[in-house]
This record gives sequence, structure tokens and C-alpha cells, in this order.
Amino acid sequence: MKRIVIIGGGFAGMWSAVGAARKLHELQIEGNEVEVVLINRDSFLGLRPRFYEKDPHHYRIPLSQVLEPAGVSLIEGEVGQIDTHSQKVMIHQNREQIDLTYDRLVFAAGSQLVRPNIVGLYEHAFSTDTYQDAIDLDKHINGLPDLPYVEGKYTAVIVGGGFTGIEIAAEMTSRLKEIARKENKESEVRIVLIERESVVGPDMGANPRPIIEEALGDMHIEIYVNETVTSIGSDRVTLKSGKRIPSLTTIWAAGIKPSPLAKYFPVEKDEQGRLPVDSYLRIEGLPYVFAAGDTARAQTDENHISLMSCQHAMPQGKFAGHNVVCDLLGLTGIPYKQERYVTCLDLGQWGALFTNGWDRIPQYQGEEAKRTKRNTNQSKIYPPLSGNREEIFDAAAPHYLVK
Repeated sequence: MKRIVIIGGGFAGMWSAVGAARKLHELQIEGNEVEVVLINRDSFLGLRPRFYEKDPHHYRIPLSQVLEPAGVSLIEGEVGQIDTHSQKVMIHQNREQIDLTYDRLVFAAGSQLVRPNIVGLYEHAFSTDTYQDAIDLDKHINGLPDLPYVEGKYTAVIVGGGFTGIEIAAEMTSRLKEIARKENKESEVRIVLIERESVVGPDMGANPRPIIEEALGDMHIEIYVNETVTSIGSDRVTLKSGKRIPSLTTIWAAGIKPSPLAKYFPVEKDEQGRLPVDSYLRIEGLPYVFAAGDTARAQTDENHISLMSCQHAMPQGKFAGHNVVCDLLGLTGIPYKQERYVTCLDLGQWGALFTNGWDRIPQYQGEEAKRTKRNTNQSKIYPPLSGNREEIFDAAAPHYLVK
């Protein structure tokens, strides 16, 4: 029996596994001929784009709801090493090591928050990077009224003024007010956004910036640009300029990087550490290995490279799953292409901002865009949860979400 192994149970990994199972089903190849196995550190799909919202315990899904109807096996464990020469993955599971061989591999281990060596960062800063990080932040915020009064009790400092940092800052405005209301301290809520570049949202370009700045201003979010953090304490943040901001809540949102497991693939990575892939999402220079999602440097069209976002991870997973089966069986796959690019930036109580194209031209904003954001976060990013195999396979088709 041949085996296709997928590393990672996020959007790219889950859809790679289901996409492979779909293609095998289409070819009427049974599970005793080709096995599809997904390896993940736990048994859940974390809805990472929603981790900045309150009540994050709602935002993960048992992988079994999608994988079992599709006929995909799940192994829970931490991948310790990948040997592309012997085509083997070493997995740590309950203090034991499992060596799993593969005929084809899809690497979709995702990304993680960049945490530089800053005094107090690991001890005192929160984040929304993982499910547990989001749970810890939510618990902290809900527990603020029980703490004794100190300056900065209802201040939140968000470090990183990119897409994620802006969404967190906007969300914190309403979340902290809701919590502070229990002590009649709404007037003491203060949200501070720190960005090392000269403008907020530097990667988003100039077109949406006036609207973003207007929204942040309307929500009374303080913005510090051309600033970096030198230390984080339990009750303060110190900036390079020497300014100290009293705060019991510091949230780190200053960039992400691909999974460190990428080091096991002996190819030259890009400046972000991603693996170069061809149009079929095969890792260049490595036979039998594909990559999808945040670990892959993929061309979306003739002029653009994919970003580390679920907008690109989801369709890439579907293409990778389809193409890894084709590669295994000597068939021609489907080149990955994703010409349309949009963004919908959540701006909290102000609404949202929807842009179109790589120049991020604003299309609509406010409550209209907020409805689009709610639909994305509450519906579009979810896989079918009905348990119906045909519905799951329809959603895994490689043309889905690419039009």
C-alpha cells in the first residue's frame, strides 16, 4: 500500500488531506491501495483568523468531523524530524517515537509568531498566535476586574501595526470597555498601537491607509510609529525612545515566520524562510515533496507571490492534495493559480474595510464591510461540518475559491 503523508492540520494541511482523498475517490482508488495520513500536534483545526475575537474556545473544530468522512487517518503527535532521503517522518507521541514512511509528502506545517529576544517578552506578553495563546489572553482580560487598581489596569499595548495588530487593537477597544464597565471604569480604557515603521499597516500600502487612520482615530487608539519595544514588564512597556507606558496587557503581533520544520528540506528558502514550489506546488529540487500554505513560496499569477494567510492557504491545500495524488499515480496535475486578491480588515466597532487587488483599492467600508468580515470569519473559512462526504469533497475541489 502506498502512503501520502500531510504534516500540519491547519487550513492548508486539512484541505491537502481532504483534497487528496477527494482525488482518490474520483479515481475509484480505495484506502487499501493508497492511504492518506495527516499528522498534527492535536486533534483540532484552529480557526486562527478568529483568535483575536473574544471567547476563542469556540474557534476550533475537531479534525475528525472532516477527516473521518473523507477517509483520512489522523496521527496526533509532534513531528521531530523529516528525512527526505529515506522518505521518513519521525513523530514524538506519548514519549515514544514513531517512524512513518511516505511515498509522497505535503508539508503544510504553517507559521508561528516571531518572538525576538526582548526582555520580558516571553514572561509578560500575550498573543493571538495559537489557540492556547488566545485562551490565555481571554482569561487575562476577563480577570482584570478582580485585580487591584494600578495605573494602566485597562490599558492594552499592541506591538506590531500590521494587519493582525490593527485588528487586535480595534477589537481590544470594545473588549476592554465591556470588561471595565463592571467597575464603571470605561473612561480609563486606553489602547496603544506600536509600529516600528513610519506608518501603520506598512505592508498594506498607501491606498487604504487614510481610511485605517480615520478608523483608529475615531476609536481613540493611540499610535506610536518609528518606535520599538526594549522591555516588557507585568505592568509596563518601555520603548526605545525611553517612554514608559503603564499597562497590564501587552499583546505581541510583530510578524510571523514559517514552521521551523522547514529546516529539514535541503533547498534554498526565501527571505521569510519559505520553500520554493513550482506551479504544481512541488518543492523545487525535491522529488515526492509538496508544500502548501504559510510554508510555501508560490506564484499566484505572473506577477505576485502568495502571502502567509488563509486566503492563500486554503486553495493551495486543495491544489496540493489533488496534485500529490496525480504525482503519485503518474497523472498530470492542475497548476495552482489564484489571480484574485482581496482583503477585509476588521476595524472593531468602527466596522471594517474591504479592498480589491494587490494595490488594495478600497471598495467599501464601515458596516457594509463588517457584514463581509462576519461572513468570512463565521462561514467562509469553515469546512463543511455536516459529515457528508460528498459535500466535503465538493468543497475540496481545486477550483474552489480561485475564481
